[in-house]
Amino acid sequence: MQYEGQICRPPMERASYMLPVAVGCSYNACTFCTLFKHLTYRELPREQIEAELCRVSAAGGSPQTVFLGDGNAFGLETEQLLWILQRVHHHFPGCTAVNMDATVTNIARKSDRELKALYDAGVRRLYLGIESGLDDVLKFMRKDHNLTQAYEQIARMQRFGF
Repeated sequence: MQYEGQICRPPMERASYMLPVAVGCSYNACTFCTLFKHLTYRELPREQIEAELCRVSAAGGSPQTVFLGDGNAFGLETEQLLWILQRVHHHFPGCTAVNMDATVTNIARKSDRELKALYDAGVRRLYLGIESGLDDVLKFMRKDHNLTQAYEQIARMQRFGF
């Protein structure tokens, strides 16, 4: 796998196959986070994603869970995410879940129809970097949301089964 930067994924994803779909974080402004500061955010081309899926499949890989990297893969356009999900399931028919990092704002930008389509296509878990339940801390840390917005988007996710 070609990977730029530091590999960072939730501990619960330690056994998941990590598929890079972007480099860095599209927000990349949180005060405390240094994981992606040295990287310029960019989405990886479809050809590169497809080549990586082919490589793993040809090597006999058949993961049940896939984690999309990098910093907030859920920020990709829904059309691109649906294409990636279709390709994942094509190469790994036994895959039961695709998970990724997200920001509260990523979720807010997706319509209910898009959230349902993504869930139906196999997205199961979104890892949110909320970090605090205090609005003053969220503001100080330059998060892209406040607590009310976080609760609203979590409720939307839960409505669709995430």
